[in-house]
Amino acid sequence: MIYELRTVTFKPGAMSEVLSVNRKTHEIFSPKYGETVGLWTAEIGALNRLWRLCAYDDYEDYRQKRAALAKDARWQDEHLSKVSQHILQHEARILTPVVPVQAPATAGNIYEYRYYRTAPGQVSRYASQMERAASIRKKHVCDVGMWIAESGQPDEFSHMVAHPSMEARTSQRAAMAADAEWADIQSEIAALLVDARSEILVPLAWSKMR
Repeated sequence: MIYELRTVTFKPGAMSEVLSVNRKTHEIFSPKYGETVGLWTAEIGALNRLWRLCAYDDYEDYRQKRAALAKDARWQDEHLSKVSQHILQHEARILTPVVPVQAPATAGNIYEYRYYRTAPGQVSRYASQMERAASIRKKHVCDVGMWIAESGQPDEFSHMVAHPSMEARTSQRAAMAADAEWADIQSEIAALLVDARSEILVPLAWSKMR
């Protein structure tokens, strides 16, 4: 299993129209051209962006489905023709899971996507330590997934966390920071990083993961 995390940045003022089109056309895309795990917009971070996380069997499955999508007349006519003029930028990450993707047990969450760039050649080491820490983190937060980027930024590790609310995020992160086991692992891996960023995302009403 691999994942594509695609972010599309739109012109300011266009999101209402873009989301209206997406709501009507997302069933054209999923699951035929990739199983959409979640759809989000940014609440904090780069704004006017649509985030889509999709699952594929492998890279060949991804390649074939993306090629077929480009030839789909409905997708062209009902989706692209209505949103393409609003697009400023496309970004796509191909992600290999470090731990299985797991949706939260309940809906109504906010999501935090955290991504880190390690020193050259250190991303596997960082991912291994985060995989080891998964059981510790589970006591405090709901990790939706952890990944290594196979395309996009080199040496990038990312993970997504679901929180019931921003207030819950604050308390959960405080409790995790006070966990001695997590602190030990964090002290080992912090030196591996050269950059760390975070985006707060809100799921769309028609997102599978909410």
